[in-house]
Amino acid sequence: MSQYDKFADDFSETRTHAWPEFDLFIDDIKKFDRILDLGCGNGRLRKFLATDLVRDGDYFGLDVSDELLKIARERYVKDHFFKGDFSQELPFGDENFDFVISIAAFHHLLNKKDQLNFLAECRRILKPGGKIFLTTWILPKKYFWMNFWKGRVFTKNWLVPFGKQKFPRIYRWVSDRTLTKLLKKSGFKIEKSGKFKNRNFIVLGQKI
Repeated sequence: MSQYDKFADDFSETRTHAWPEFDLFIDDIKKFDRILDLGCGNGRLRKFLATDLVRDGDYFGLDVSDELLKIARERYVKDHFFKGDFSQELPFGDENFDFVISIAAFHHLLNKKDQLNFLAECRRILKPGGKIFLTTWILPKKYFWMNFWKGRVFTKNWLVPFGKQKFPRIYRWVSDRTLTKLLKKSGFKIEKSGKFKNRNFIVLGQKI
């Protein structure tokens, strides 16, 4: 069971609005592109992709949470949702997608080996010239000392609890500089990178 299955309903209710980062990549999506959303959760991204841009059936999502995928499938019956661990080989053919998007999910890969495997798989399934957009969290200041005293500052793997019940979530600190290095090493050209509104690190890359 995924940790997100334990609080899927509460988590889904907090995932209803468009991300501020949406404007950073929406203009790069071309009409009738095939989109893969890695760490899709409840399919939140699909809500903001108009069907005259991304047609019904051209949006694909992958997530580890059965409960969040159940919500996504009920909401978007014409699209495609898969259960899977994106640190492993992805269940898609070569050169299958125009755009891979992963919002606040890449940081759940807790070591460099899994990060590079993820990016290699993304490059494999992207069409020539296809693009990838990733975001990772900037640690909320209120959790700094809790992690500092546990020694997590030095491992870069942070504990950030969710909700009133403080469900534990571990994520890795992955800065924009690190994202840029990883993407370049994996065969992507960097089009955008940086810190976004002191909320997230972002990177937009193109397969070369």
